[in-house]
Amino acid sequence: MDIIHLKYLLEIVNRDFNLTAAAQSLFISQSALSQFIKKFEQQQGFDLFQRKNGRIVGLSSAGKNVYAKAVEIVDVYQNLENVIERESQIKKGLIKLGGHPTFLRLFFTKFLPKFMIENPKAYVEIIEAGSLELRQMLLDEVLDIAILTHPTGLNEENFEQYQLMRTEAVAFMDPKHPLAEKRILSWSDLEAFPYITYTDKYTLNHSIASKVNETAKKNLLFTSGSWDYMIECAVNSEIIAILPTAYFGMFKKRLNHIGVIEKRFNNPIPYIPMLVRPRKERYTSVESFVFENVLENFYDEKNMLKYNFLDNED
Repeated sequence: MDIIHLKYLLEIVNRDFNLTAAAQSLFISQSALSQFIKKFEQQQGFDLFQRKNGRIVGLSSAGKNVYAKAVEIVDVYQNLENVIERESQIKKGLIKLGGHPTFLRLFFTKFLPKFMIENPKAYVEIIEAGSLELRQMLLDEVLDIAILTHPTGLNEENFEQYQLMRTEAVAFMDPKHPLAEKRILSWSDLEAFPYITYTDKYTLNHSIASKVNETAKKNLLFTSGSWDYMIECAVNSEIIAILPTAYFGMFKKRLNHIGVIEKRFNNPIPYIPMLVRPRKERYTSVESFVFENVLENFYDEKNMLKYNFLDNED
């Protein structure tokens, strides 16, 4: 009995011992299926099935033992087939991944190069832009995958969306800034000081505009797409840079090196990057492989987010 015959046995049971239905499902003739049963029982010297008036109605005692083992073997075999298929198709092709340049620099500088070295046939082209631009590129099918800011404004029926981390917008400032002694800032504090943030191509810009009054809006000194540049502008000045937090263990030393501190806001603006792709009936092996590997880079073995600032408020 080979793996094909084991599948015959499983299908007969699955079809409630209806040989006609089982044969149709297996794409073989009923006579061929009957011959398999007859030949097996003659060669092995025992009956696989119970019969009534010449019709198969159930498994014999021995047949139940064979069936139980067949289920295990077919399951292992199918898992092996999946592994072989996954490795043989391996991830050949081009994937266009869009993301914010700062996010890519902070979280993908080690992951992506390592991934591409280990999987040279899975080429990932990086496209850098703001969340609103990336969203449009995803809609225009320019991108296969994008990292967008929540809320993405995309219909979840048409797009898969997964959190990569949970953060919020904070104020970066010089340690000697007049607001440095405050534990929590209010948005009205921006009425007295110049501030900078991302351009209007980023959702954060629009979110800040909805938080502040007209007086504070006049204090918007300039906008930029560069997180690093704006952080540097806050050093030795009264400029406040309002940007996504970098207050994870891996970035604390960098902030100290630059010479800035960060302060949280009362009623903060959540900043939650999402990994997004269009829903399809079937993805290519490289599409699935890249997408799953990106997700794995942000989740631990318990399927929990590695970077969850909103749950670590100390």
